[in-house]
Amino acid sequence: MPSSHPDLQKYEKALARYFQIPAAERRAKDREKILRALGVDSPQEFLGMHIPLWEAKLDELLDPASTDMLPISISHSYVNWVRGAIRMMPPGGRVKIFYSKLRVTGLKKAVLTLLHSLAGEAYRDFEITDVALVEKVHKDTLFAVVTPDRKEYSIYLSRFGCLGEYIYSGFPRLVGLPSLPAVYHVTPQGEEVLLKPKENGTNIFHDEGITPARIQRDGDWWVEGAARQDALGDCIGTALRYGHYIATPKKEVVMIDNIELFHLEETDVRIFEPIYEFLPKKAHPEEGTRRDRLQEKMQSDYTRAYDDQMEVIRREWPEIERYLVEMRRNIHAYTGDTFELVMGRVRARVFPKK
Repeated sequence: MPSSHPDLQKYEKALARYFQIPAAERRAKDREKILRALGVDSPQEFLGMHIPLWEAKLDELLDPASTDMLPISISHSYVNWVRGAIRMMPPGGRVKIFYSKLRVTGLKKAVLTLLHSLAGEAYRDFEITDVALVEKVHKDTLFAVVTPDRKEYSIYLSRFGCLGEYIYSGFPRLVGLPSLPAVYHVTPQGEEVLLKPKENGTNIFHDEGITPARIQRDGDWWVEGAARQDALGDCIGTALRYGHYIATPKKEVVMIDNIELFHLEETDVRIFEPIYEFLPKKAHPEEGTRRDRLQEKMQSDYTRAYDDQMEVIRREWPEIERYLVEMRRNIHAYTGDTFELVMGRVRARVFPKK
């Protein structure tokens, strides 16, 4: 649905009239009009769902000044009820709701910035074709975008760990590593959000379709790619590892969901199973000589790639230091520590005392 579509314009006019009514004075008939404009066939039935404070939650969903497409805490006992109700809306209805939020929150400009990173083109507009709620630990909205030259992208709107993931996104390119672009945006209403493309590839730890044959074919470059990303991660203290490696069709390994940074103390906890232990177990479930040999080879390859990447990181330290300085305000806001303390810890990881 393009932004100039008559149905969308009709909905936005109805929405503007609706929000002119004070919240305490809104009635069921007012909400039914909005739901009809969204294409809901049975507005009365939709409003009558047995969800506490459902009408207030619906108003939060419709609010064009909020980026939130799931107006309830992800840990709330009724989150699946609310998510299910929103999913029952016609797909075009969710698209209209999301479109109405783009201008007021400044999301349109942020999406255009991300599209420029992805396509290398400076677009002025785009079309949204689908909006979905994602069942993840974090509250993400996944929306599909088509550019004027008909390129298609799937983009996450994330509302969790945004600043950490944004800070991380600038590091890999400094040391020759592949990464996914990310756009950090603070709305005029004060919401922090992150826009990032949906990853395209295989989650090395989580995808169930990884077979021994696949490990035999692709394991070498998976191990090298993970080792190089781990070298960077150890220098900047990324805490989460398990399930964060994506092997792309370009034969690159990128890291996703990099929300935890600067865990640089010895007592900091990491969730991490080395890839050189995981893949041999996956390839040879029964313990034996073949598993031991594969682990020995993969660990040797991992160590070699890790050490090589550490040399690259040390060589590019001036660029890393410059980037850290550029991010000093964000780093202080993210960690709560002084910038000088964080910088010193990173430098100590890059240049450990012998």
